[in-house]
Amino acid sequence: MTQTTKNKLKNALERLLEGKPENRELRKKAREGKLKINNISVEKEAGLSVGALRRHEDVQNMVKNKSLEFRVAQDDLSHSPIDVLQAEVKQLKLDRTQANKKKKEYLDLTRSHEQALAIQAASNIKMVQELMEMLHESEREKAMDNVVKARPDNLIKGNFR
Repeated sequence: MTQTTKNKLKNALERLLEGKPENRELRKKAREGKLKINNISVEKEAGLSVGALRRHEDVQNMVKNKSLEFRVAQDDLSHSPIDVLQAEVKQLKLDRTQANKKKKEYLDLTRSHEQALAIQAASNIKMVQELMEMLHESEREKAMDNVVKARPDNLIKGNFR
């Protein structure tokens, strides 16, 4: 079974390298020029389950090497695998920088919203206190019970008596 699986994986890798996959989804990607050679696509092409490659490290290494060679052949600017990997590292660093900028932007936005929410909550508490003071003392407790019953997750804490 292991040798059969290994042969299926190797044959699938060769078909992918030639650009002639048998799998319908991979054929479509090949026509569009979006075919990537990686462990998942090799497993799909071989008709095996996800993770079938995990027991075949030699085939995994072969996929990794052939994939790199394939990317070098497709890229006009790269002359060696090192160029492809350096371009990939550069792109990853750029992506990380952009992600950090977005993270900071969202963090600042969240903090400003927290401040606005705190101001609004303080205003609401003050308003409820003033409204409660307008009621007669005998009606305050009944009114407070209605406020609490209206929303069981009511978080307003104040001195209403």
